[in-house]
Amino acid sequence: MSAPAPALLLAAQRHLSDCHLCPHDCGTVRAQARGVCRVGQASYIASEMLHMGEEELLRPAHAIFLSGCTATCSFCTAARFAFRPTYGVTVSPQQLAARILQRQAEGARALAFIGGDPVPHLPFILAVRAALGSALRIPLVLNSNFYVTPAALAFMDGVVDIYLPDLKFGPPGAHGDCGATLGGMPGYWPVLTATLAALHAQGKRLLVRHLLMPGHFDCCTEPVLRFLATLPSVEVSLLTQYVAPAHARGVLAAPLPAADVARAQALAATLGLHLVT
Repeated sequence: MSAPAPALLLAAQRHLSDCHLCPHDCGTVRAQARGVCRVGQASYIASEMLHMGEEELLRPAHAIFLSGCTATCSFCTAARFAFRPTYGVTVSPQQLAARILQRQAEGARALAFIGGDPVPHLPFILAVRAALGSALRIPLVLNSNFYVTPAALAFMDGVVDIYLPDLKFGPPGAHGDCGATLGGMPGYWPVLTATLAALHAQGKRLLVRHLLMPGHFDCCTEPVLRFLATLPSVEVSLLTQYVAPAHARGVLAAPLPAADVARAQALAATLGLHLVT
């Protein structure tokens, strides 16, 4: 993908003071870091590394973890930086570009922006991509909850090579609305399914992760896998490493049953999903 044009960079910068990158639509309170994610004018990097824990097609990935998140998942294991948007350090786009090129020379096969959630940091990510210019030779991956607006998607177009959504929660039903109550994202299912369907229709490369959670097979895992089966050729990664944080309550405080893993794998096979590891 090519570097973003100056006009795109300028348009993205406007969201630093009037943010509409996600459906929370926090607007002008972003300038005072008082939006839902509480990310302000600066982007903080919690950590960066050559990461061997990603899917095989990405590893080793140069993983850049950005602080702050548009979700408030009650079982988050990265709360120390996901819920603390000033955790870590700030660097200039040029400084981060230099580190990215260093990691590329060390063998990184992908450049992965992660969180928290990277979407509030799109103005910074685009500035970094511009600083890299033609020197970037590996795919740029955006690993996000993809609770986003069309404006955010427009900034990604032509910049992101691999879209890596985390589709955790299923649709509202008799059980309630997991996306809203557990993730803090009202309207989660219609936003996510419309976004992923649009990206699929545009021919984007989609690698969708689904985290299996204890007690959430019927309300989340099954409908998520059935929806993904409507998107031919989408790549799917089943995450089975759920570990309950100390603050988890209810069914989410329990271990993930092995039976749920087996059920998910069997359903994925029945649906003909293209699983990656």
